Amino acid sequence: MADFESLKRLCQEYLPVSDLATIKRAYDTSYSAHDGQFRKSGSPYIVHPTSVACILAELRQDTPTICAGLLHDTVEDTHLTEKEIETAFGHDICQLVKGVTKLGKFRFDSKEAEQAENFRKMFLAMAQDVRVVIIKLADRLHNMRTLSHLPPPKQQRIARETREIFAPLAHRMGMWNLKWEMEDLAFQALQPEEFQHIRELVSSNRDEREHYVERFSGQIRLILDEAGIHSDVTGRPKHFYSIFQKLDQNHISFDELYDILGIRVFVNTLPECYQVLGVVHSHFKPISGRIKDYIAVPKSNLYQSLHTTVIGPEGKPIEIQIRTYEMHQVAEYGVAAHWQYKAQKTSGATQGDFAWLREIVDFHYDPTTPADFLRELKLDLFIEEVFVFSPKGDIQMFPKGSTPIDFAYKIHTEIGHSCIGAKANGHIVPLDYRLRNGDRIEVLRSKISAPKLDWLDFVATSQAKNRIKQWFKRQKSLANIKAGKRKFEKVVLMSGIPLKVVGSDDFLVAMRESYPRFSLASFDEMYELIAKGDLMPRELIRHYRDSTQDATVAMDPIFMQRVRSKKSNASSGVTVLGERNISVKFAKCCSPLPGDVIIGFITLGAGVSVHRSDCGHIFHLTPDKKARLVEVEWDAQRGQHQFSVSLLVEGFNRLGFLQDVLAVITSKKLTLAHVETRLHDQGGMVSVILILDIPNVVQLDLLMGSIRGISDVVAVQRT
Repeated sequence: MADFESLKRLCQEYLPVSDLATIKRAYDTSYSAHDGQFRKSGSPYIVHPTSVACILAELRQDTPTICAGLLHDTVEDTHLTEKEIETAFGHDICQLVKGVTKLGKFRFDSKEAEQAENFRKMFLAMAQDVRVVIIKLADRLHNMRTLSHLPPPKQQRIARETREIFAPLAHRMGMWNLKWEMEDLAFQALQPEEFQHIRELVSSNRDEREHYVERFSGQIRLILDEAGIHSDVTGRPKHFYSIFQKLDQNHISFDELYDILGIRVFVNTLPECYQVLGVVHSHFKPISGRIKDYIAVPKSNLYQSLHTTVIGPEGKPIEIQIRTYEMHQVAEYGVAAHWQYKAQKTSGATQGDFAWLREIVDFHYDPTTPADFLRELKLDLFIEEVFVFSPKGDIQMFPKGSTPIDFAYKIHTEIGHSCIGAKANGHIVPLDYRLRNGDRIEVLRSKISAPKLDWLDFVATSQAKNRIKQWFKRQKSLANIKAGKRKFEKVVLMSGIPLKVVGSDDFLVAMRESYPRFSLASFDEMYELIAKGDLMPRELIRHYRDSTQDATVAMDPIFMQRVRSKKSNASSGVTVLGERNISVKFAKCCSPLPGDVIIGFITLGAGVSVHRSDCGHIFHLTPDKKARLVEVEWDAQRGQHQFSVSLLVEGFNRLGFLQDVLAVITSKKLTLAHVETRLHDQGGMVSVILILDIPNVVQLDLLMGSIRGISDVVAVQRT
């Protein structure tokens, strides 16, 4: 049972004597605050924060971290407030305590929602100060050590959470000792029968294995001494859950496990690591494919070591790990050791090394369901990694299963958005290619390209997924803004009010007063509300007229009479001022289709010319001609009319490219009136111009979507 004397002895081993007074004051504050509280085991509550502080001291943490470990439950479980802690111990310690405090005062719809928000808060605090995670892991480790005192259902829940989130978190932080102990404790609680079976297997021939490892270690020491390399050689413990995983995943017997036997070699310098590897391989045959260099390419949790498996005495395979003493400290304690090595105030350096913490916060902070958040969090924490090289030779680490799209988004968001292809080791590969260790990846880009929705089916990183989702969310918003603006400007053109008047800040202010339930902070917001049907353009104009007493511009009756005299025997598919069979023609400058927002222009001798409301010709009409604009709508009873439309398809030129495009048009049973191809001088690009007949915008969107799905198509747009 931990007490202050135990903590004091640990702290005296590495902290200045002057710091012990602050730690004692934190202990006394915690003792007083938790007075009268007891753990489920029946022991005084102070035992828990003191044990957490002892774990932190074993990890050689600084004084603020030790104090925060002692105080970490006070804000959540006692009368103490954050303000009182800051007054007594300063901002640094208060922020650490705040970082590990749960959101206990908030109400949540479910336990899952509460869990998700607590983890979101914890990762946000961790991204600000890595010491938060060290305290949190020490807290969870002690809770796991005392798990047996809780009811079985709670044991199961805590053990599962530990195995799914906290142990992988310790792995990502490189804190192997904590990871292994938490995994073994969770294994014991969740799968007691399997745990007991593995323990019996390990115990059955422990003496024989330990004797073998000691004999082999002696041989290695002798060989290295003869080579003039000073070293320490020790046996390497194997943990129960790790053994269980390898047996279960690889479907092998205990005797077939390569690395159940293992030793570690510690040397002083990095060059000596490679010397040891050479000496060992000159005496013992290495097993092909079992040599790994994590010194040249460290893991993302800073782990560095050389691994090799050789055939030892009696033909038994044995794994050897070779590292410096400093590498060993980082390998065992990860960020906890790194915190000590990196500086006395290491936040900047450590944040750079553990940038994935910030990524987890950045790319999981968008509103999402608790289940989605927890699932993505587990995927981000519990990953196998591959390393690849950029064209300049920079190393990038990725989760196993990542693709060139993941690579592109890690470099820069815009590079991801404009990615159209990739090369791996100089050869073109598909965008769903799975990155392999050592690949040299080059991204191919086009300024006119854009993300595709099916990328979400194969990208692996949260960064890529969220950037793609954000792009489509933005595109939907932009489409709404564009559609709302067209509807609004069509009504404005019909009203006779100059566009510059309704585009002024005064107009927006007037609309805010008329519609106080909407913020209407910008015209874009207004246009989105129009597109969604929350605001009606005619009402906006009416409110504006009422507030300014602006006169209505009347339509010239001569032109109105002329329109009605231009009758047609056949339905055009468009109504003019609510009337069918008015003679109309569709403007070739913008080729309107059913589904487009349209406006009519009274011509001098040919009835009404129908334009899209966003047509440039309409916006550049002189004031006198704008008086000839007339309201037109698509006729709901228009029948099966076909309308001419022009498309531009751009892509990489290859054999069969045009044939594939034409095959899509044929499959849609559409009539093609004209096709033209233009080869670009550079980049191997080709443009295909198509003019075809189509019934409406919906069918056009379906056609464009199908063409975009053709291999090597970069962009499709209406012209």
